[in-house]
Amino acid sequence: MIKRIAAAFEFLTIIPLPFKRADSHVWDESGIGRSSSVFPVVGLIMGSAYFLCYAALKYVLPIEVCAVVVILVGAVITGGLHLDGVSDTFDALAAKRTPTDRLLIMKSGAAGPIGVAAIVLTLLLKYALLKNLLMNAQISSAFVLLTYPAAGRFAATAAMFTGKSARSEGLGCIFIEHTGAKEFSLAAGFMFLIVTLLNLSLNTGCGVPCVSFHSIAIIIIIAVAAKISGSFFLKRFGGLTGDTLGAFIEVSELIFLIYLTITTGGHLCQRGFI
Repeated sequence: MIKRIAAAFEFLTIIPLPFKRADSHVWDESGIGRSSSVFPVVGLIMGSAYFLCYAALKYVLPIEVCAVVVILVGAVITGGLHLDGVSDTFDALAAKRTPTDRLLIMKSGAAGPIGVAAIVLTLLLKYALLKNLLMNAQISSAFVLLTYPAAGRFAATAAMFTGKSARSEGLGCIFIEHTGAKEFSLAAGFMFLIVTLLNLSLNTGCGVPCVSFHSIAIIIIIAVAAKISGSFFLKRFGGLTGDTLGAFIEVSELIFLIYLTITTGGHLCQRGFI
């Protein structure tokens, strides 16, 4: 389990760990790829860093500034790679070219106006959603900050399971090829436990059946979104790449935050979702 988490950290973050690198000869490709089963755990650890920063700053800084700091911490932990994926993906999508040409545009790494706009809109929407949820007395800020990065990383596993690699080599290809039903099921199980247990421990007013229902709903929504995006990227690029996975992680975090915003205001349980 520790080796899988270490390999997942190698793929999802730039945090140095006291383990061998994921591309080391110590681990074979299947072992690296199967670490996708613990992606939500990596997201939970990232969320812990978000919450610690928020808890340290919320008494001395406005909520708006705290939300920006949380987003900044996320960008630092990932090295900005997922946001770069947003830029590269949307720039390539905007080009009226063949799938092969779009892959070359994506690989070039140059940020065009569409890509820059996509990053700005992604950050603005995440900021607005986080600010609203952190100011909402109906939901625990700890729950929000711990779970939304876990949802984004589970989305990556779901995309790898339902999608196809656009390239025949690379770390992304290794993950996609070795993420099967077992890895997806384990990741879904981790996601269910993370959302359900944190919900029950950090919030009150909602029973186990209601909490479990929403946990399952989140998993289904993300899985369906992964399937749809996989089909979309298959037509546009011939499959998934590291950039499209990074973009989907960012989009899935927004989907999760939007779901929390809707359900906490919709009174689906005694106190909304939470």
